[in-house]
Amino acid sequence: MSLDTLFQQILVTEQQLTEQTQKVKEVKVAIIRFNEKIKSAAEKNEKTNEELDKTAQQLSAMRLQHDLMKKCVDQMLKKVEELLCLRSQRRERLTQIKQECKEEEQNFLREISMFNSDFSLCGNRSIVFQSQTHAEILDLQREVESLYKEMELMSRRNNHTSAMQVERRSAPRSTS
Repeated sequence: MSLDTLFQQILVTEQQLTEQTQKVKEVKVAIIRFNEKIKSAAEKNEKTNEELDKTAQQLSAMRLQHDLMKKCVDQMLKKVEELLCLRSQRRERLTQIKQECKEEEQNFLREISMFNSDFSLCGNRSIVFQSQTHAEILDLQREVESLYKEMELMSRRNNHTSAMQVERRSAPRSTS
């Protein structure tokens, strides 16, 4: 091997080394860029995971709220059904009570009619009415007589008072 070839080989080797160094630098730069991209993607992934966790918590809370509201609605519907059933029962009972009341009233009126007819109270009613009317007429006549007596007494007092006034009027004239 000659010196020239050796020199050329050194130059080629140096050139290859330079190229490989350049390639290594490019690979290092590419690795750095990819590491930055990986880091950026990891941060983005972390943020996305945090957002997903928050969303999952909100969704869980909403589901819990939904379940509670559904239970509440179910309970309310059950209560409404119970109240409607109770109202129906009470209406039936009210109808029954009204019917019993009507029957009692009819029985009472029937018994009163039987009692009145047994003791002839209907026939005596006109006699009782006439008796009460006669008693009221007598009371009114007594009151009229009393008023006449009172008027006569007042008239006498008035005449007596008038006579005394005339006497008084004439008495001062005769003394003067």
